[in-house]
Amino acid sequence: MISISEGKLTFTFPDNWKVNKYDESNFFKNHIQKSQGCKAVDILALSNDSLFMIEIKDLRNYRIESKASLKNDVVLDEVVQKFRDTLTGLYAADRSQIEELAPFYQNLYTNSKYSNLARHQRKIICVWFIEQDIQSHIEFSTIDLRLKLKNQLKFLNVNCVVHNKKSYAKKPLGWEVKG
Repeated sequence: MISISEGKLTFTFPDNWKVNKYDESNFFKNHIQKSQGCKAVDILALSNDSLFMIEIKDLRNYRIESKASLKNDVVLDEVVQKFRDTLTGLYAADRSQIEELAPFYQNLYTNSKYSNLARHQRKIICVWFIEQDIQSHIEFSTIDLRLKLKNQLKFLNVNCVVHNKKSYAKKPLGWEVKG
């Protein structure tokens, strides 16, 4: 199993998946991040048929600040930018043939040795994993956030999912989350 921690949450992926802590990758830090304020998702995870771009926001213990930023779509805008910039970064990694990211960009742009599916059959799934204080769950549901996210990213033709630990337990995507 491959484990990646982000704050108080730990994500554990099957051994046969390719996983990268993208916002800490050398390519992102040394090239993409320096380009006009580009941002990145926390984790890239690749199964046989899907590329998961995972952004994690743990807003627990920040009830007042998170309520205001969610209400004004500040967090949503940042998350949208991270998904968009990550796809741009993968394109740049493909053009530069960056080996550490090869499984991810090959899955997007070429016939891939990491998947036996045709390119048009492979899914790109943007996962916003957001933990909030219990009081905030009522006001900012994962369903509402998913609809907003999907509307913002529809031009990319990607699937959008918003989860917290509770909703993820009901509809897991192939990995475990603890914390």
